[in-house]
Amino acid sequence: MTDLVGWGILATGHIASVFARDLALLPNEARVVAVGSRSLEKAMAFAADHGIPRAYDSYAELAGDPDVDVVYVASPHHDHFASAKLCLDAGKSVLVEKPLTTDPTDTAELINLASDRGLFLMEALWTRTNPLLRKAAELAVSGDLGDIRHVAADFGFAFRGPSTHRLLDPALAGGAILDAGVYPLHAVNLFLGEPADLLGFGSHSTTGVDSHAAAVLNYPATDDRPAATATVICSLKADLPTGLQVYGSTGRIMINDFFIRPKEMLVYRGHHRDVAPEVMVTQWPGGGYTFQAQEVMRSLRAGEVESPLVPWRDSLAVSRTLALWQAAVGDAVPPQARGPREDTPQQEES
Repeated sequence: MTDLVGWGILATGHIASVFARDLALLPNEARVVAVGSRSLEKAMAFAADHGIPRAYDSYAELAGDPDVDVVYVASPHHDHFASAKLCLDAGKSVLVEKPLTTDPTDTAELINLASDRGLFLMEALWTRTNPLLRKAAELAVSGDLGDIRHVAADFGFAFRGPSTHRLLDPALAGGAILDAGVYPLHAVNLFLGEPADLLGFGSHSTTGVDSHAAAVLNYPATDDRPAATATVICSLKADLPTGLQVYGSTGRIMINDFFIRPKEMLVYRGHHRDVAPEVMVTQWPGGGYTFQAQEVMRSLRAGEVESPLVPWRDSLAVSRTLALWQAAVGDAVPPQARGPREDTPQQEES
């Protein structure tokens, strides 16, 4: 690997464009050398927009490019496993958009494959590389807030697009839990780890995917900590406040809009509700993905196969919790609409 990490971008949707623009803000660290799509026309247009030298009309060609050190997989959820596996099999390190896969068994298989091949793999949870959330986790571990007793997190928006959009398409693994719920669950995991059990509720869209869901997570007492709880909400039906609250026995943390590039964090120390908070602030370059990209490149240069900020054990734990939440809400998808179909349109992440 040269001083500049060579990136390949797999898929050409909105999130891929945001990530490419943020990589361009790191000219002394990163270079995007290739983009791959199932459409040569889309790949060439994307390459022209972002000044990328090579465009491929297949993911396999992208994975085979010798100048690509790491591939950013930005395809729809249902494709994450197959495309990440393709890249790992080709000897490429991979950053995969959340959720890492749509199934805990597939998540475990990707992790095992990366481990066996000695390749870097990370779920693209940009919020966990956010300096404010990193500081919040440090405060929780330090005991500065006392024992963490409850965490509450939500993320949701009123989606007004067509029913054919990937968010509502069961064949493309649509739904609120996989698309929005993964963020609150990862936020809770950062402070409390994997729950012992979950009680979930929700409703479904006309296409059958879950469109609004809430859950209570239970953490029984252990030798290392007292009992705790968490609540999470996600939605494609309502504009939720997108907040994160961490409640300890001697303090609490409040972050508004923890998903949408938060600029400040309020830290309250003490038992009194009227105590003045300490305000911690940060800045977000570009679209907010530079911290994530820099963590990937730091790990690659250090020869690490996983990031301590988004470790494999946490991605696997969240994958299992996502599955519990989906099972609790239930399945309203008609049998004929489940799973990838031969006639499924090959959308790219939006």
